[in-house]
Amino acid sequence: MEKSYIIIYQGTLTEIENIFKESNIDKYMILNEQLAVIYVPITFDEKKLNAISIITHWERSSPMSSLIEITDNLTEGETVTTAAGTDYIYKNPYITADGKGVIIAIIDSGIDYLHPDFINPDGTTKIISIWDQNHEGQSMDEKYIFGREITRDEINKAIKENDKSLTQDDIGTGTIAAGICCGIGNLNSFYQGVAIGSELIVVKLKEYKDTYMEGKINYQSSDFLAAIKYAIDVANKEDKFLIVNLTIGEKPIATIRATMLQTFEELAKPGVVLVSGSGNEGNTDIHYEGKIMPNERQQDIIFQVGEQRNLEIALFTNGPDKITTELISPAGELSFRIIYSPEYYIYKGTFNIEDTSYQMRYTYPWLESGYQQLSIYLEDIKPGIWTIRLNPEFIINGDFSIYLPNKSLISEDTRFLDPNSSSTITFYASTENIITIGAYNDKTDSLWIGSSKGPVSIRNIKPDIVAPGVDIIGPFKNESYNTATGTGVSSSLVCGVLAIIIQYITQQKSFTRASLYTAVLKTYLMLGATKQDIYNYPNISQGYGILNLSETIIQIANNIE
Repeated sequence: MEKSYIIIYQGTLTEIENIFKESNIDKYMILNEQLAVIYVPITFDEKKLNAISIITHWERSSPMSSLIEITDNLTEGETVTTAAGTDYIYKNPYITADGKGVIIAIIDSGIDYLHPDFINPDGTTKIISIWDQNHEGQSMDEKYIFGREITRDEINKAIKENDKSLTQDDIGTGTIAAGICCGIGNLNSFYQGVAIGSELIVVKLKEYKDTYMEGKINYQSSDFLAAIKYAIDVANKEDKFLIVNLTIGEKPIATIRATMLQTFEELAKPGVVLVSGSGNEGNTDIHYEGKIMPNERQQDIIFQVGEQRNLEIALFTNGPDKITTELISPAGELSFRIIYSPEYYIYKGTFNIEDTSYQMRYTYPWLESGYQQLSIYLEDIKPGIWTIRLNPEFIINGDFSIYLPNKSLISEDTRFLDPNSSSTITFYASTENIITIGAYNDKTDSLWIGSSKGPVSIRNIKPDIVAPGVDIIGPFKNESYNTATGTGVSSSLVCGVLAIIIQYITQQKSFTRASLYTAVLKTYLMLGATKQDIYNYPNISQGYGILNLSETIIQIANNIE
């Protein structure tokens, strides 16, 4: 058993490596000049990290879940061609863009590399390489400490020999995301993806089971960040444009200034784009939003816990406020009262009647927002009604949000009794340097009920746009097709659209790389988006409108000099 941490450091690569070795931290990856991840035994005392002077911030890796749900509804599914409007491209004699020269990175459950939709007409694979993080027994490049890299040559050999043994997608969400982005449609031409000329980088994320609840699979943010590093490295070697499709997400957050992704300098360069689903928490009950006043004695927030193993709760303020917190068990036991301390003090205790242990950590200011974050970890939590008790310590604004883990990772019965569906954008989709996509339901001509909503940091509109994301047909495991729903489906459509747009822009005589910055591409999507008369735009549900590929191409053509 082990756990992992995300580290922000200052100093040279040699210095941080030496520090890790001196601290008996043998398993680590240096991801860039500011960011590292470490993997340590479950008994590791994280207080040791406070004593390392060149570590400026650390946090425990967080569970992440897929933003795609397989729906098994092929008879009523919608094709990618209809959902993305790609007939405008492929039946237009004046447009030749199909995504060629653009790589799309899929970071999810892996891929069925033998599916005909990922095999070119000459019998070679569309996949540049696969990093299977779950693979044991074979090492990768020394920069990556676990898993196996599967090269294009190995995949091509396996295709010829019909060899399925290299790696498998046991869940199918990675395969369907990849197919929606750029599947060729060899098995069924009606089911081809968006950018059929694009290539793929695939990471099969390491799977963790039973973190919160028996039978539930999650991923970890430390492995996800390492996957980002891998995608960047491979794209640099290929010297091609890169779109990273974020089809997994952390818990939502209401107030955000930056994320660990911003430590990767390459992600800010033109021709490198991150697209993320907004999250699937629009109709769940994992978010509580409230306001506490300076003269208020206390405020109790009630939540219900169902049958599950562990639980994590996160509280965020929206300003320089400090809130003192206690937790009350169903039997009426009180935890320690958590108050602000300039040290990274970790409160540990046990609710004796429930036999539930807890850890609480108060971070102020939290690196990603500059405000307060309180993290509560509950192990062997028992069902019942639990209470979070808040007391004002220093209040100017008073607004706060509390989050449970993503609903797909916890019991259906674990919920806030008075939830709020706004401010449920998943963590990595919350900043301006990401193109954030909500899900639209073409069947009902309305927002998909599960699509997460903004705002973020009060003033920032998220999502940026919405795209079809309900029962979209794509390649599935075991060389089949299936349907999927979720904002990860919507982001996959948009990744394919962006691959076409990038190639289209590069074909213009006036092309400069400056036209491929994320902000520029996002603006084109916003300008081209369909805006329904009955709504005001932008708004916290649909952003700037509904994906419209043909109108976006027209807007680009009108703005090219």
